[in-house]
Amino acid sequence: MSDSEDLPSDIEEAATSAVSTLLPSKSKDKYKKIYNRFTSWCEKKNLKNHLQEKVLLAYFSELSKSYSSSSLWAFYSMIRAVASMKNNIDISKYAQLQAFLKRKSEGYKPKKSRTFTKEEIARFLKEADDKKFLLTKVGLVIGIAGACRKQELTNLLNEKVKDEGSVFHIEITTTKTKISREFFITSGGFEGINMVEIVRRYKSLRPSNTGHDRFFVGFRQGVCIRQPVGINTFGNMPKNIASFLNLPYLEQYTGHCFRRSSTSILADSGADLLTIKRHGGWKSNTVAEGYIDTSKGNKKKIAAKILGEETPSA
Repeated sequence: MSDSEDLPSDIEEAATSAVSTLLPSKSKDKYKKIYNRFTSWCEKKNLKNHLQEKVLLAYFSELSKSYSSSSLWAFYSMIRAVASMKNNIDISKYAQLQAFLKRKSEGYKPKKSRTFTKEEIARFLKEADDKKFLLTKVGLVIGIAGACRKQELTNLLNEKVKDEGSVFHIEITTTKTKISREFFITSGGFEGINMVEIVRRYKSLRPSNTGHDRFFVGFRQGVCIRQPVGINTFGNMPKNIASFLNLPYLEQYTGHCFRRSSTSILADSGADLLTIKRHGGWKSNTVAEGYIDTSKGNKKKIAAKILGEETPSA
């Protein structure tokens, strides 16, 4: 007799309901789609015990001919989650499978968005016409100050953008990592630019009868409209800024640009690991360490120590 047969029906139902919530709610369908694709492949091969390590090795070996290592790891993560939920099998214990995926990652360099320097940010805020670019300026200021993803800017609520006089206090409550963040926008240190006033000017133009609580609303020819700004608009903002600044490789300025620029600038300032993790809302050290490792400011300090300088040049 199995354990489940000894349990009352209400306990069994409660357990089943709890297990169904283990997958991320937003991407649950994608997880199931990837898992079903794997099981369909197994059916075509007439494989019954499809969660054996050798079966998974053969499957990922075939996938590796068409997909990058980052995609392979994503598929692995999804199959692992669904297999654990549906079959109570932990494929993360398969050492050979993990070794295969790690080997496929050797030499792989993920494509990352280009970033803006402080000088480029200042030039755009100073030279771009407010009548055309005020929305983009505010997206840039908030995105850089808070290391925001495009989805976070899209979902930012008006009530979470609080004018406290000399600063704006902003709260990001819905994040990818489930870690809420809060940050401040100050006037900034750029001559002739007051970032608080830029945000305040835009906020003052918000129609009183908007009908929703999203902070970012459309902006056309100096006038805000009631329609909320979509995620694709934020995704295109970095490219539009780069175009205004006549920067090369426009297509490499993606929707992740504000977040990467913010963290890169912070790392270059000499921020430690804990500060960078808190700023970006990361739980692990891996991502934050990557910014420190590639920080030009950090590399200059290392060079100064090696070459005998007491104070590295700016």
